[in-house]
Amino acid sequence: MLRFWYISIGDSKACEQVLQAAGELGVEMELRVIDREVEDRVRRKTLQNLVRQAEAEKVDAIICRGRTELTLREDGEHATIPVVSVQFLGSSTFSLLADVKRRHPEEFDHPLTKAAVFSYKPVILDEESIRFFTNTQLKNVVLDQLDDQYVERMLKKTAEEGIHFCMAGLHVTRIAQKLGISCYFNPDNDGYESIYRAIQQAIALVENLSAQKERNKELESIMDYSFEAVIQVNPEGRVVFCNSIAEELLQEPKGALMSRMVWELIPELDQRQMNNVLRQGQYIYGNVVKVHECIAVINIIPYMKNGEINGAIVHLNQKERVENLEGQIKKEIYSRGLVAKYTFSDILGRSEVMEECRYKARQFAKHHANVLIFGETGTGKELFAQSIHNYSMRKDQPFVAINCGALPVNLLESELFGYVGGAFTGAAKQGKKGLLELADKGTIFLDEISEMDLQGQVRLLRVIEERVITKVGDDRVIPVDVRIIAASNKNLRKLVSEGKFREDLYYRINVLTLNIPPLRQRQDDIRLLTAKFLREYGRTASKSLYLTAEAEELMVRYPWQGNVRQLRNFCERLAIISSRKEINRELIRSQLEEVYQEEPEQIGAMLGAEKGDLLTDGAEEEIRIRRALKESGGNRSKAARILGMGRSSLWRKMKKYKMDGPDDAQ
Repeated sequence: MLRFWYISIGDSKACEQVLQAAGELGVEMELRVIDREVEDRVRRKTLQNLVRQAEAEKVDAIICRGRTELTLREDGEHATIPVVSVQFLGSSTFSLLADVKRRHPEEFDHPLTKAAVFSYKPVILDEESIRFFTNTQLKNVVLDQLDDQYVERMLKKTAEEGIHFCMAGLHVTRIAQKLGISCYFNPDNDGYESIYRAIQQAIALVENLSAQKERNKELESIMDYSFEAVIQVNPEGRVVFCNSIAEELLQEPKGALMSRMVWELIPELDQRQMNNVLRQGQYIYGNVVKVHECIAVINIIPYMKNGEINGAIVHLNQKERVENLEGQIKKEIYSRGLVAKYTFSDILGRSEVMEECRYKARQFAKHHANVLIFGETGTGKELFAQSIHNYSMRKDQPFVAINCGALPVNLLESELFGYVGGAFTGAAKQGKKGLLELADKGTIFLDEISEMDLQGQVRLLRVIEERVITKVGDDRVIPVDVRIIAASNKNLRKLVSEGKFREDLYYRINVLTLNIPPLRQRQDDIRLLTAKFLREYGRTASKSLYLTAEAEELMVRYPWQGNVRQLRNFCERLAIISSRKEINRELIRSQLEEVYQEEPEQIGAMLGAEKGDLLTDGAEEEIRIRRALKESGGNRSKAARILGMGRSSLWRKMKKYKMDGPDDAQ
């Protein structure tokens, strides 16, 4: 049997009606009466104590009047126990109005009597019926605060509106009488129907809460038997629930996980991405993270409540336990040279465009999808490919690289797919494994993929689609698990339109695209790279070298069509031929003319100076900005990328040189 308490301020006939209704509804009801004459502070304290007692005695619900419920809500004292208020019903209000008319007929000596009923919850009134039977225009004034000054203001406002009398509970009635406002309260007219309905509501509420608790227990049980870790976080990203699999994966008990930031528990979870889920409702699917010694695929979805983001659900599906790799496999990989030497720390550059490029590459590394890298000659495409491999789950597996433009067409096919003995003239008797087979479980880097012939493209497409290879001269298939990173310095989309590259292969390899900016679009990085290369080659030549300010500016303003590779080789040359520590502008100019057959006038034009003379720093910067704006057609975002600076930085410099309009791109 359900057990309820009815808390009443003062004894009244309502207590008898409460017991009667509870008996009819089969509920155990206990009365708790507070003296209505006590001061507000004492009454509040008594209410707090009663609620705590009800929680301790595991009372199912508390029933009270509207003012009492509002007091409990303001004090925050019923967070764990349901509270239901007895509300004025239209029928109760009609009865009270009839009682006032019987006892105080003078209140109705008006062509149209105006009255107001004060309550703490909205009252549904049949205004037309009330007006028809009692010639009264009745309005409902809903109070949402408890302090007496607020009640006084609402009573005075009602009186100023021409209301002839009010009806309310005892407390409001007393305040009205002090103000000289007619207000009536009938303690014997609480309304049995209102009380009966409140108890019904309490029964339904408790039954619903009980059913919800059972569902939550079932859900927790299901989650505990799930094969994946489940974590629920609040809008801040703090853990509010996790199942037993999550405890095992995170290697901490549930109590220690609660209220922790989820990205603290999963360090490889990007906080920026998590914030995008919590603030913008984005989804995260299929990211790969390492948690302690386990590799897991993480999926995160926003948790919606009432149409708003109320946190997120994190699913972690454990894929494999990372253990010590077998020594023999590692030895074989290293003995064949199938390793990637470079990591993201080897990619130099502090410009915003390079920071963004590195960030995207790290995100790509967490997945198994194919990557297509675009970049001019010398931008470091293989450096990025090796770094992606070393940052991925495949880092302990082979990394195989091949330049598709460096081998004849027939030889490229046999190198990629391998061949059996006697497949063609000159073939080894025992046959040979192809590079795709050697890269099994790892990564293959196909540089200059635009140079692969159409027949080779067809065979590569089959590898991607079916994950199998067939050696030259054989009809057997060999399953392979290999990630493809391809690179090109040509526009593959244009080659597709010209019929020189298969469209289906283009879309297959172009799942994740990485565009590496040329050196001339990140001029700030030229200083960094030049200093590094001069130190490196100067150390080899037993020289301590440095550039003068003018020489450095000349290096920065040269276009470097061969990008980092050209810059590196030029710095090596400077380190060898320089006879002094100081490398000046004249030496650089002479070497540019000698090595790259640049005419003096051409160098001057490249540098934006007449006859090659250097301008002041401010003028040089202004010229570079104007040139970038012209090259980008006035597009400031593109111009910022060309200059290797942020859009806001470009905007400030344009303001500095009074370049505000489109004409400044000329």
